Amino acid sequence: MAKIEKFCRTHPDAIDHSVPCSVATTIERHRGMLTPAKLADLLAVSPKSIYAWVKQGTLPAVTLGASIRFCPHTTAQWLRARSA
Repeated sequence: MAKIEKFCRTHPDAIDHSVPCSVATTIERHRGMLTPAKLADLLAVSPKSIYAWVKQGTLPAVTLGASIRFCPHTTAQWLRARSA
């Protein structure tokens, strides 16, 4: 699995590059689709919450057979829209 950057090099206040990225940016930088467990970990919620949001139609997801995956770019947009 690809490692996600912990610190944001594009953050305007990142003089020493030690300013943490936003959660949305961290998600957006993830390579490949996110699993419900990985997204739950990044959002600091339970996987049960992730599945509930998908079932309610609140959180956009991609269904691949019986599996659910999340596009990092779409998920970051979804998160940013809720934090405004």
